[in-house]
Amino acid sequence: MMKAKVIRITRSLVVLVLALGIAAALIKLKPKPQKQPPSPASLLVEVMQAKVSSPAMIVKSYGTVRPSESLNLVSEVKGKVVEMAPSFEEGGFFRKGELLIRIDPRSYELAVAQRKKQLKQLDAELRRLDQERANLEISQNIARSDVELAKAELERFKVLAKRGVVAQSNLDQVEQKYLASRNRMLEIENQVALIDPRGDGLRAQRELVEVQLKEALLDLDRTRIKAPFDGWVLEKGVEKEQFVNAGASLGRVYRTSSLEVEVRIPFKDLPWLGEPRLASDPTKGNIGKAKVIFKSSGQTHTWEGRVARIKAAVDEKTRTLPLIVEVPAGGSTVQGHASYPLKPGMFVHVELTGKKIDKAYLLPRSAIHPDNLVYVAINNHLVTRQAEVLRRLNDSVYVGEGLTDGDLVITTPISVPKEGMKLRLSHTEHPNPEKPENTKYEYRNSKQ
Repeated sequence: MMKAKVIRITRSLVVLVLALGIAAALIKLKPKPQKQPPSPASLLVEVMQAKVSSPAMIVKSYGTVRPSESLNLVSEVKGKVVEMAPSFEEGGFFRKGELLIRIDPRSYELAVAQRKKQLKQLDAELRRLDQERANLEISQNIARSDVELAKAELERFKVLAKRGVVAQSNLDQVEQKYLASRNRMLEIENQVALIDPRGDGLRAQRELVEVQLKEALLDLDRTRIKAPFDGWVLEKGVEKEQFVNAGASLGRVYRTSSLEVEVRIPFKDLPWLGEPRLASDPTKGNIGKAKVIFKSSGQTHTWEGRVARIKAAVDEKTRTLPLIVEVPAGGSTVQGHASYPLKPGMFVHVELTGKKIDKAYLLPRSAIHPDNLVYVAINNHLVTRQAEVLRRLNDSVYVGEGLTDGDLVITTPISVPKEGMKLRLSHTEHPNPEKPENTKYEYRNSKQ
């Protein structure tokens, strides 16, 4: 038994020695590997193709819709409201010339009738004065003839008195008669002379009454408050049977033809607006079109407007320039279909069409690096370009010189960029300034 155990150990040793010999032989016969230089690693980046375009600059802002023309209806006379149009309610529509409110006119009608009666009385006085003038002129002619006869008789009696034919008493009687006739003539002449001042006074009084009549008629007309234009009622400030004083507010209305939006433009965007094309001279200027946008319930409503005017002063708080955009008060367009009209108080976004750039490339902001550098992939290698940044938007940038049409611009951030480094390319979608991420309507104070 001891002998069998020794034999098994001997066999195991023989097998182990043979295995080690075979392994050594295999290692010695293995071919040596050839030395090769390591291949440089390539960086995977996203690129987009630069496309040249001639875009018109769009300046975006926001504001609240308000009426272009609104009026506060104010009572010019006092009295009780006796009539009111059914449309005179908040939100009611009315036509030009329509009676909106009527104030009790009876006292004003009486004032008109009184002035008319006074005019008739004055006309009668003037006619009576004319007749009195005619009568006095006849009496004046008679008195003048009587004076002439009395004077002739007095001269005759003086001659006779010198001859001693008549007594002195008779001469005195004739002289008294002459003086009396002359006195009557002077009285009539004085009455005739007073006719003109009396007539002037009556005519002046008549003119005054005519003015009072016009004022009474005007007050009577003011009892009827009529619509000055086609429009809508913004506020109602009075009720039927209510007594109002002169100067009392009756309500507020606005014209339907157009509305307006006041937008405030930062100074950084002013160079892209250029000179507005105003209504006073539409041939001058290079901006004028504006698009008003209102979003509700997942739908976007748009209205076409225009820049109507620029305010004279810069807003002191925001340091922005206020512009007034006028919008026709018609229905909006939603995917080519008409929708509800624009209303005062709606908060809207506004896009102003400004200057046109002859040559520009739209890139994402990630493509612009410090010092306005742009990385371009040429033959799968990185090349650095100095770009001319024309305008920065929220998530994109317009670039001018520095690129050519078709360049592959790298949009992936590179921590340690090296000129000529090898790249692997992955193409990305071209940026679109009209996408939601590029249509933010907020002002930023940082340099653009």
